[in-house]
Amino acid sequence: MSDKLAKTIQRFQSKIDSGSFYEAHQTLRTITNRYVKAQQYSEARDLLYQGANILIQNKEFASASDLIIYLIQIYDEEGLKVTDKDAKLKLIELISNLPNNDPSLNDLAKASITWSQKSEGCKNFGDNDLHHLFGSKLLQAAGEESIEYEQKVKLFAIAELHLVLGTFESVPIYVKFLIDTAKANSDVDPGALLARPVLNYAYLKNIKFAQEAQSLFLKGINAESETIGEVQYFDKKPLLNFVQLLSEVLQKDPQTNSQKYRKLYDQYYTVLKSAELLPPVEYLGKLYFNLSIGNSNNQGGLMANLMSGLFK
Repeated sequence: MSDKLAKTIQRFQSKIDSGSFYEAHQTLRTITNRYVKAQQYSEARDLLYQGANILIQNKEFASASDLIIYLIQIYDEEGLKVTDKDAKLKLIELISNLPNNDPSLNDLAKASITWSQKSEGCKNFGDNDLHHLFGSKLLQAAGEESIEYEQKVKLFAIAELHLVLGTFESVPIYVKFLIDTAKANSDVDPGALLARPVLNYAYLKNIKFAQEAQSLFLKGINAESETIGEVQYFDKKPLLNFVQLLSEVLQKDPQTNSQKYRKLYDQYYTVLKSAELLPPVEYLGKLYFNLSIGNSNNQGGLMANLMSGLFK
């Protein structure tokens, strides 16, 4: 950091120490604007990073979020990609230090993911690490006891989408929340909850993550079962049995197992209809086996809205 930049940060810190938060925030923005106009991007980034950190330490989260969004804009204007390790890690650090229930997280997620989609390998869904970050924070917020039901459902839906698009480390975080929910709703077939990650990952043809989610979930619910082949059979939990069989069939050769999928669909049709899972299962039949069953063009609420009634 240059002497000039260090002095600017010192003056900023002095204003913060005196309680002049708004003035400090606006002054830092003004100085950053000058650096950007002069295309001195490195100085602009350093100033915003240091300033946002100081604001976070002083619990001025709204102002800090504003500076973080500005930082992302500078990344974009400068042409920095998410493959720039230092830029990405600084962004993750700043966002990680914001409260899990900060109202700016959705805006930060949109800005961050949009920026990351401009990098090779991230164009479809954005960077996995950023999705993991936002999914983890929003899921923790959804788990807070003080959150009202409607807000909990909303937070979970957004968190789920991020976690499904996240990393392998996202799976246990996602599944633990589902396990806790299953235990709190013991009168409901837990297959309705296991279906979420299995179907979501299946949409992405990410069978490895689907298998891991299923393994963690079955261990976590710790319910009495009988092992039949590769499946843990649960008495009076047909949906839980179906999801395991579905996972097995999806791993097979599509040329030789399309009829097995159709048979599974027919056998559990009534159960799937009752659970409102026909559309996604029909869609997967088309995706994996080119089967035209039901209305297979209907993706059934891709990813975040597979089922209703959660948390009741």
